[in-house]
Amino acid sequence: MKFKEQMGELRRHLMTGVSYMIPVVVAGGLLISIAVIIGGTGVWDQKGTTLATSLRDIGLTGLQLIVPVIACFIAYSIADRAAIAPALICGMLAFKLGTGFIGGIVVGLLVGYLVEWLKQIKVRASLMPLLAILIIPVFSSLVIGLLLIFVIGTPITSLMAGITAWLNSMKGTNIVILSVILGLMMAFDMGGPINKTAYTFALASFSIQAYAVSSAVFIAISIPPLGLALATLLAPKKYTDAEKEAGKSGILMGIIGITEGAIPFAVSDPFRVIPSIMIGSGVACGLSAAFGVVNKTVMSSVMGIPFVNKPVFHIIAVLAGCLVTAILLNVLKKDIKIENDEVNTVNNTF
Repeated sequence: MKFKEQMGELRRHLMTGVSYMIPVVVAGGLLISIAVIIGGTGVWDQKGTTLATSLRDIGLTGLQLIVPVIACFIAYSIADRAAIAPALICGMLAFKLGTGFIGGIVVGLLVGYLVEWLKQIKVRASLMPLLAILIIPVFSSLVIGLLLIFVIGTPITSLMAGITAWLNSMKGTNIVILSVILGLMMAFDMGGPINKTAYTFALASFSIQAYAVSSAVFIAISIPPLGLALATLLAPKKYTDAEKEAGKSGILMGIIGITEGAIPFAVSDPFRVIPSIMIGSGVACGLSAAFGVVNKTVMSSVMGIPFVNKPVFHIIAVLAGCLVTAILLNVLKKDIKIENDEVNTVNNTF
């Protein structure tokens, strides 16, 4: 297999893990946020069984599953069901060792490729159930578990501590610049590999409570579809009927946080749409970071409003990103009639 194909396979495995992990993060983060709303910031230290503390405990349990879940489904993507048990065991071990998000990824890859190799062992048909149920899960858990404890656990933990310290120390211009870059990445391919890379970085930041970075990225999820929907409302003569309908759908998709709502526009006019949504998303992320907006859930722009520490500034950042997207695109675009006339003129010359 060529290097490019290998990298494509690796990316697919990583994205599988991230895709399965996202609902866990969303559920856990949202429940914790509701607990804080009900019980106040003191809910973290409250004892006893109340609604707020119960929600807190359920949410925390969800967030503690981040590492084993991403390990499990990366390994599953590589080696199918045989990898699930050892990946869950070693993923939980990685969590307890404090290796964080990176530890989950490393465990998932190691377990997945080890199990895939073990599956190639030729045994008699009568021994196949024993191989799948006993030998592979036990041997894989033992090897990767010991490797994690005695060899790679400490370096990964140190790396995570360094990343955590670096992210939490970033303030002022540095955090704004990083947020702008991540915002540009989020909008570039609207749910593609670059978008997923930025989103994965945000989830990693969220998992270590570096909320300044994750909050800025989560705000970018909704900017492209909302900004393009606004553009169709501000200058309807520049858009086809199909694009106007896509704009209406984009409002709903933007509210619930589906960046892919921008794709119909980008397909029909990529050289104007993509720069516009990138700049708009970058502006929104930069303003969010500059304002010090913190969102301790993974809810996107509009859905995150009830859970941020500075809702007014959060809304300002969202509106600014949408306005910049809409205005820039409408400046670049021409009226439909003018564009059609230009096309006809070109056709008549041939």
